[in-house]
Amino acid sequence: MGHLMTETVALRSWAAGDTYDDFGNPIPGAPSDVASVAWYEPLTSREASDRQIQQTYGFVVYLPLTADLDGADAVVIEGDEYEVVGEPQRQPGGFIVEGYLRAIVERVTG
Repeated sequence: MGHLMTETVALRSWAAGDTYDDFGNPIPGAPSDVASVAWYEPLTSREASDRQIQQTYGFVVYLPLTADLDGADAVVIEGDEYEVVGEPQRQPGGFIVEGYLRAIVERVTG
């Protein structure tokens, strides 16, 4: 699988800031991106209509087992930020195929 990871994504996280909002919640500092090799496949987009149209875009992302996806708040693909949906799955490697992490990521617009 390692040879199929020909793309690059960014694993984005925000450090807790030193300032707080009116409710006592920490205001995040600047984002920090860590580049990672990856492979991703688009998911079908969905529309929801309640008074406005929302479009949901997503990908299945494959990352090396060494990627720190647990420490990331988002995955940046082609310049757009996506949230991880659910728990990433770990596929162990074998004699022929290297192991990888598989995650679903989504972004909602509208």
